[in-house]
Amino acid sequence: MAAVDFGAWAAPNLEIKLGDRTYEVRPPSVEDAKLILALAVRGEVKLGMVKAKVPTEVEALIKTIPKDAHPALGDAFERMRRDGHPAATIDRVAYYAIFFWARGKAYADSLAAILWTPRATEAADASPKG
Repeated sequence: MAAVDFGAWAAPNLEIKLGDRTYEVRPPSVEDAKLILALAVRGEVKLGMVKAKVPTEVEALIKTIPKDAHPALGDAFERMRRDGHPAATIDRVAYYAIFFWARGKAYADSLAAILWTPRATEAADASPKG
């Protein structure tokens, strides 16, 4: 009987393309995974996807995350900062990465499309009516 090739089942890296750079983010460690799940819970509550309060245990876990790190981005977080990407861009990438690791690529893609796809607005006559 042949040995099972667990490497074939391993989670793939998350590849983030920003401008002319590509950042490879390895799957999170077990310790980081619990922080990512806590961030996902808080994210879904804040977005109104879950009608509940964030449990105090979850908030306590989130408070343990250092200000100069992000569990969903690993060392790519610091590389993005060093490369001069704006904080808002890194925040969006981090939000995407949280849901990528917590819920999968399809979920993260759909949420990103809802949150950040520019919407066309009808050009209305802005002149005062009177």
